[in-house]
Amino acid sequence: MYKIGICDDDKVFCAGLEETVYSAAKELNQKIETEVWYSGESIMRDLEKLPCPDILFLDIELYEKSGIDVGKYIRNGDDYTTHIVYVSSKQEYAMQLFRLQPLDFLIKPVSKEQVKEVLERSMKQRMQSRALFEYQKGSVYYQVPCRDILYFMSNDKKVNIITKDGIVGFYGKLKDVADRLPAGFLMIHQSYIINSDYVAEYTYENVKMQDGTLLNISKPYRKIVRGRITELEKERLHVGR
Repeated sequence: MYKIGICDDDKVFCAGLEETVYSAAKELNQKIETEVWYSGESIMRDLEKLPCPDILFLDIELYEKSGIDVGKYIRNGDDYTTHIVYVSSKQEYAMQLFRLQPLDFLIKPVSKEQVKEVLERSMKQRMQSRALFEYQKGSVYYQVPCRDILYFMSNDKKVNIITKDGIVGFYGKLKDVADRLPAGFLMIHQSYIINSDYVAEYTYENVKMQDGTLLNISKPYRKIVRGRITELEKERLHVGR
């Protein structure tokens, strides 16, 4: 069951979007359940005790607590798995949302084609997030969910996996690791592979991860990394469609 949330202070828009979501999900043969909120305060209050939905359609221009406030509340709780889709009548907000890593930004009115495409992409990314990275230590094989990996770091012949819960290591080559990872992982240096889902900031020379670690992008990778990050952000945030 795919859980879909809608938060907008326009009750007519919420009703229309909910109907559109059900119609799009039916075409995708996906069973869903929806929850609707009409203010930022109400959804933040509920999320103190309830899990976040799989995908949340969130209006930016709410009253006391804006959609950006709600997004910060979700992300500051270390939830980077909820797909946030911002909706607004104004396009100018789009570039303010990078740090909140929205799945998309839609301009009102929202069409069924847009909703269907967003749902399809959300479900596809969730399937990819269930991927496992397998490594061997001695005669024992271990698995780590790719969604929990922030980055890989190699030192001589040892590869460390930095996860949300700590560090694990094994002996191997980083280039061999890169060949076994899903889309979204980027090699930025002969010693680093990052999970782009956990990038807080990036410049031409460095990447700052969400745990505060600053990693260098080596010269041979800078052009490739810049292009790939741009592609990934375009996939996440389709502005002006």
